[in-house]
Amino acid sequence: MKVNIEVERSVAVPLPAAQVRSLFDDLETTIGRFPKLKRLSRLGPDQYLWELQTIGSRLAKIAHDVSYAAHYQRSADGNEVAWKPIAGKGNADIAGAFRIVPKSDGCEIRFKVKGELRDVPVPLIYRLAAPPFIQGKFIALVETFLDRTREALLAGAAPARKKAAR
Repeated sequence: MKVNIEVERSVAVPLPAAQVRSLFDDLETTIGRFPKLKRLSRLGPDQYLWELQTIGSRLAKIAHDVSYAAHYQRSADGNEVAWKPIAGKGNADIAGAFRIVPKSDGCEIRFKVKGELRDVPVPLIYRLAAPPFIQGKFIALVETFLDRTREALLAGAAPARKKAAR
Protein backbone atom coordinates (compact mmCIF):
# COMPACT_ATOMS: atom_id res chain seq x y z
CA MET A 1 0.00 0.00 0.00
CA LYS A 2 1.16 3.57 -0.70
CA VAL A 3 0.79 6.13 2.06
CA ASN A 4 1.22 9.86 1.56
CA ILE A 5 2.68 11.94 4.35
CA GLU A 6 2.72 15.68 4.78
CA VAL A 7 3.98 17.41 7.91
CA GLU A 8 4.59 21.08 8.56
CA ARG A 9 5.73 22.22 11.99
CA SER A 10 7.78 25.00 13.53
CA VAL A 11 9.53 25.87 16.78
CA ALA A 12 10.64 29.21 18.22
CA VAL A 13 14.26 29.59 19.28
CA PRO A 14 15.39 32.63 21.31
CA LEU A 15 18.65 32.91 19.39
CA PRO A 16 19.65 35.07 16.41
CA ALA A 17 19.24 33.48 12.99
CA ALA A 18 22.98 33.77 12.34
CA GLN A 19 23.66 31.46 15.27
CA VAL A 20 20.95 28.98 14.27
CA ARG A 21 22.38 28.69 10.72
CA SER A 22 25.05 26.42 12.22
CA LEU A 23 22.44 23.67 11.86
CA PHE A 24 23.14 23.65 8.15
CA ASP A 25 26.93 23.65 8.49
CA ASP A 26 26.86 20.09 9.81
CA LEU A 27 23.90 18.35 8.21
CA GLU A 28 24.89 14.92 9.46
CA THR A 29 24.75 15.99 13.11
CA THR A 30 21.48 17.85 12.55
CA ILE A 31 19.88 14.91 10.74
CA GLY A 32 21.24 12.61 13.45
CA ARG A 33 18.79 14.16 15.93
CA PHE A 34 15.86 12.71 13.99
CA PRO A 35 14.18 10.04 16.13
CA LYS A 36 14.25 6.46 14.91
CA LEU A 37 17.17 7.17 12.58
CA LYS A 38 18.96 3.84 12.39
CA ARG A 39 21.62 4.75 9.85
CA LEU A 40 22.57 7.73 7.70
CA SER A 41 24.81 6.98 4.74
CA ARG A 42 26.51 9.55 2.54
CA LEU A 43 25.90 8.72 -1.12
CA GLY A 44 27.73 11.70 -2.57
CA PRO A 45 28.14 15.42 -2.05
CA ASP A 46 25.02 16.63 -0.19
CA GLN A 47 23.30 13.27 -0.77
CA TYR A 48 22.23 10.94 2.02
CA LEU A 49 20.38 7.66 2.42
CA TRP A 50 18.18 7.57 5.50
CA GLU A 51 17.29 4.26 7.11
CA LEU A 52 14.74 4.50 9.91
CA GLN A 53 13.80 2.00 12.58
CA THR A 54 10.32 0.53 12.34
CA ILE A 55 7.57 3.15 12.31
CA GLY A 56 4.07 2.13 13.28
CA SER A 57 2.82 -0.75 15.36
CA ARG A 58 3.86 -4.35 14.92
CA LEU A 59 0.95 -5.32 17.17
CA ALA A 60 -1.56 -3.77 14.74
CA LYS A 61 0.51 -5.12 11.83
CA ILE A 62 0.96 -1.59 10.48
CA ALA A 63 4.73 -1.23 10.63
CA HIS A 64 7.22 -0.05 8.07
CA ASP A 65 11.00 0.24 7.91
CA VAL A 66 11.33 3.45 5.89
CA SER A 67 14.39 4.17 3.79
CA TYR A 68 14.90 6.95 1.27
CA ALA A 69 17.62 9.03 -0.29
CA ALA A 70 17.65 12.75 -0.87
CA HIS A 71 19.82 15.46 -2.35
CA TYR A 72 20.20 18.53 -0.11
CA GLN A 73 20.73 22.09 -1.26
CA ARG A 74 21.31 25.22 0.80
CA SER A 75 19.66 28.49 -0.25
CA ALA A 76 21.71 31.49 -1.34
CA ASP A 77 20.81 33.40 1.84
CA GLY A 78 21.85 30.43 4.01
CA ASN A 79 18.51 30.31 5.82
CA GLU A 80 17.15 27.16 4.21
CA VAL A 81 18.12 23.65 3.33
CA ALA A 82 15.75 21.91 0.96
CA TRP A 83 15.87 18.34 -0.25
CA LYS A 84 14.49 16.34 -3.12
CA PRO A 85 14.23 12.58 -3.33
CA ILE A 86 16.70 10.54 -5.34
CA ALA A 87 14.68 8.17 -7.51
CA GLY A 88 15.13 4.45 -7.07
CA LYS A 89 16.70 4.59 -3.61
CA GLY A 90 14.71 3.04 -0.78
CA ASN A 91 10.97 2.54 -0.33
CA ALA A 92 9.93 6.19 -0.02
CA ASP A 93 10.23 9.51 -1.82
CA ILE A 94 10.38 12.40 0.62
CA ALA A 95 11.02 16.05 -0.18
CA GLY A 96 11.12 18.94 2.22
CA ALA A 97 12.67 22.07 3.59
CA PHE A 98 14.18 23.27 6.84
CA ARG A 99 13.96 27.08 7.08
CA ILE A 100 15.14 29.68 9.59
CA VAL A 101 12.91 32.74 9.81
CA PRO A 102 14.34 35.71 11.75
CA LYS A 103 11.99 37.22 14.35
CA SER A 104 12.34 40.17 16.72
CA ASP A 105 12.94 37.85 19.70
CA GLY A 106 15.12 35.26 17.98
CA CYS A 107 13.96 33.09 15.12
CA GLU A 108 11.57 30.38 14.10
CA ILE A 109 12.65 27.08 12.61
CA ARG A 110 10.14 25.76 10.09
CA PHE A 111 10.26 22.15 8.97
CA LYS A 112 8.18 20.73 6.15
CA VAL A 113 8.14 17.28 4.57
CA LYS A 114 5.94 15.76 1.93
CA GLY A 115 6.20 12.42 0.29
CA GLU A 116 5.06 8.92 -0.35
CA LEU A 117 5.85 5.70 1.45
CA ARG A 118 5.71 2.64 -0.79
CA ASP A 119 5.10 -1.01 -0.02
CA VAL A 120 3.63 -0.36 3.43
CA PRO A 121 2.31 -3.71 4.68
CA VAL A 122 -1.22 -3.08 5.94
CA PRO A 123 -3.86 -5.75 6.58
CA LEU A 124 -7.03 -5.18 4.55
CA ILE A 125 -9.06 -4.48 7.69
CA TYR A 126 -6.82 -1.47 8.52
CA ARG A 127 -6.55 0.07 5.02
CA LEU A 128 -8.69 3.10 5.90
CA ALA A 129 -7.08 3.68 9.30
CA ALA A 130 -3.45 3.22 8.21
CA PRO A 131 -2.78 6.55 6.44
CA PRO A 132 -3.88 8.82 9.34
CA PHE A 133 -2.15 6.48 11.82
CA ILE A 134 1.15 6.65 9.92
CA GLN A 135 0.76 10.41 9.38
CA GLY A 136 0.34 10.78 13.15
CA LYS A 137 3.52 8.79 13.76
CA PHE A 138 5.46 11.07 11.40
CA ILE A 139 4.06 14.20 13.05
CA ALA A 140 5.31 12.92 16.42
CA LEU A 141 8.76 12.19 14.96
CA VAL A 142 9.03 15.68 13.46
CA GLU A 143 7.92 17.33 16.71
CA THR A 144 10.52 15.35 18.68
CA PHE A 145 13.17 16.26 16.10
CA LEU A 146 12.36 19.97 16.42
CA ASP A 147 12.45 19.75 20.21
CA ARG A 148 15.84 18.02 20.11
CA THR A 149 17.15 20.56 17.64
CA ARG A 150 15.99 23.48 19.80
CA GLU A 151 17.55 21.90 22.92
CA ALA A 152 20.87 21.36 21.11
CA LEU A 153 20.93 24.96 19.93
CA LEU A 154 20.17 26.28 23.41
CA ALA A 155 22.76 24.00 25.00
CA GLY A 156 25.35 25.28 22.52
CA ALA A 157 24.42 28.85 23.39
CA ALA A 158 24.86 28.34 27.13
CA PRO A 159 28.07 29.81 28.50
CA ALA A 160 30.74 27.24 29.22
CA ARG A 161 30.91 26.34 32.92
CA LYS A 162 34.22 26.73 34.64
CA LYS A 163 35.60 23.71 36.39
CA ALA A 164 35.76 24.04 40.14
CA ALA A 165 39.29 24.55 41.48
CA ARG A 166 40.57 21.86 43.82
